[in-house]
Amino acid sequence: MTNVGAAAHIGRIGGLAAALGIGAAIICGAGAAAAAPTESPNSSADAATPSDPAPTSAKDASSPDEQANPTVTSTEPFAPRKMRSARSNTPSEEETAAAREPKERADPTELVTPEPEDRDEREPDPVISTPTPAIDITPAVTGERTAPENDAADEDEPTTPVDTPLSWTVAAAASRNTLAPTPPPTTATLAAPLIDPVTHAPVIATPRTPLLEPLQYLPIIGPLFVTPIVAFVNQIPVISDLLHPILGYPLQWGSPPGTPRPRDVMITSFDGTQIYVHFMPAAGLQSGERAATILQGPGLLLPGATNLTPTLLDGIIADTSGLVYTGTLRTAGYNVVTWDPRGEHNSGGRLEQDSPDFDAKDVSAIISWIATQPEARLDPGVLDPRVGMTGASYGGGIQLVSAATDPRIDAIVPAIAWNTLNTAQYKNDAFKSSWATILTAGITLFTRPNPAILPATIYGVLTGRQTAAEQERLAQLGPGGPRDLVGKITAPTLLIQGTVDTLFSLQEADTTAATLIANGVPTKVIWFCGGHGLCGNLFDPTDGVLIQRATLAWLDRYVNGNTATATGPQFEFVDQRWQFYASDRYPITADSPVVASGSGGQLPLVPFFGGSGPLLGVLPFAASKAYNALNLTTAPAETTTHVVGAPQLTVNYSGTGGARHVYAQLVDDSTGQVLGNQITPIPVTLDGQPREITIALEPVAHTLRPGQTVTLQLVASSTTYATLTSFGSLQVTGMRLSLPTVDPTTITPIAI
Repeated sequence: MTNVGAAAHIGRIGGLAAALGIGAAIICGAGAAAAAPTESPNSSADAATPSDPAPTSAKDASSPDEQANPTVTSTEPFAPRKMRSARSNTPSEEETAAAREPKERADPTELVTPEPEDRDEREPDPVISTPTPAIDITPAVTGERTAPENDAADEDEPTTPVDTPLSWTVAAAASRNTLAPTPPPTTATLAAPLIDPVTHAPVIATPRTPLLEPLQYLPIIGPLFVTPIVAFVNQIPVISDLLHPILGYPLQWGSPPGTPRPRDVMITSFDGTQIYVHFMPAAGLQSGERAATILQGPGLLLPGATNLTPTLLDGIIADTSGLVYTGTLRTAGYNVVTWDPRGEHNSGGRLEQDSPDFDAKDVSAIISWIATQPEARLDPGVLDPRVGMTGASYGGGIQLVSAATDPRIDAIVPAIAWNTLNTAQYKNDAFKSSWATILTAGITLFTRPNPAILPATIYGVLTGRQTAAEQERLAQLGPGGPRDLVGKITAPTLLIQGTVDTLFSLQEADTTAATLIANGVPTKVIWFCGGHGLCGNLFDPTDGVLIQRATLAWLDRYVNGNTATATGPQFEFVDQRWQFYASDRYPITADSPVVASGSGGQLPLVPFFGGSGPLLGVLPFAASKAYNALNLTTAPAETTTHVVGAPQLTVNYSGTGGARHVYAQLVDDSTGQVLGNQITPIPVTLDGQPREITIALEPVAHTLRPGQTVTLQLVASSTTYATLTSFGSLQVTGMRLSLPTVDPTTITPIAI
């Protein structure tokens, strides 16, 4: 991976930045050491504020009085509210009455503390009120904060602004007017912060300014050279995110005064861990307007995305990962918030694999901070913004555990996520060694991980097993399993899963969907050709177009509350030939299964040789037709037949040896390709005694045309579950395969 080289390169850029900053200060002249101008702080900030794309309809306008950060008005204890199928834009009577009260806009540098008689004793202390993006919400401290030593002589009287424009710009670049951190108050004692209603921890946020951002304010050089470079880099996903702590966001020169601007903060989570958070207001949002907010978590090893506008890669990202990226969400009218998960990049703590006890609480802290932002649209309640979540893989898993533990989340769109890490990584007690090796190598090199991860992977690779302690640890991390967090989710959920995903198969989303639907939670399921695997239509944008359309409709319906928005059929899926179909219900209406039986034969059990998978079993991304296999072929289809769901396999066998599994896959005989690249471990006991096992295979989606067949292969080894211990001999005396099919009258082809 290239992260080490990137880090070294970033370090060199940081050194150059320091040199440039020193050089700029020298250019200003030694005689320009006076203090910054004393004019209104908003005037210069507004003058340098950039222009955004045209406004969208997904945001709310509100009066200037409503833009101050909210104070808590409810005195009732926080409790989960019932799920809302739609969100009302109409304020409550209490809010309307409060809006009529004359309010005085607070000085952004002052702390707002209501008089005691105006507050209920049970009401949390108010947050620092400021309309500026750089909000610093800090806990109460004993004693007073003192000014930096260099400012002590300047407190009594203002000084005349310097004459040199460059020196004025450099001085301004260090102030709040240019998104730099706001200096702490010099005489006032900080007010007690608001309290997160979920974690019961203080809401604390400290502004964070990218290193080279002040260079964008240099006259001529800034707007003509520096900002265009930053804007160009900002169009490159991942690269721009890695460089963001140095380069920052591109300034939008010429935007109207008071236009909301993106900013970064360090949020202190419940246990003191610092989480690096990016807030990007909706495109076109004007001063005094509010919009719903979408939190988007990154994939494993990736930093939080910081792309302000759609990029050339957004379509590819949606098509391969099921994720609608940040620029598209902002253009659709949403504030977008991203972050570096704990243990990664610029956040503190250690990586905990989307733990509900750690990462979900980080999300709750972020949500409470969002509620204090002047651009955030709010719901009635304690620190409750109108908020949804998107994200793929690691960013998909965090949504499920967060929605289960924080009822303020209004809707989620998890893509290529898991139900439990045990069923995903240790399916049927078979260790997914190839994927575990790749992921653990990245985790070890580029994160600060939980120390249990590396030893568990080494043990699994060597033995093909997972310890009981590791299984118990993994059981606590997903939304499913013994904690049954899925059962606590009330937020409407759009599940997007990949048919060729060999890490988190379709079964993970299917298990989650079954629980949600049984509990009456609005649920939609999409199976697309993508995920953690290889799809044969990499350059066909169809999947991405459908995913973007469905995601935006889901968010508009359940986050914006537009009840007129149609979210489409409950189930949309793509077959092996990349044709999409729609069904009004999930699970889909079944037809008579396709059944095949055979006698089996002798199967030598040896690692790697003749098994399923490319490159001698070192890459888990795809399966392949095996040569050391027992085959069972279906009869030719008489009519067009849609095979959708999990096939059932029964095997009668006996054998000897040390192998613990054999593996089953389905091959499309017309193309020679394994359906979805999916392979299922079949547990066997090789003690010489006759035995029988019936087991569900990984779900697939395939269309059989008249005359076509598929072949079940029982194989000795697999790329995905590579192990050195698969030796022995298996005698199969009978096999029976049942393929689930769809009632053709209940599905409709989709033209995209």
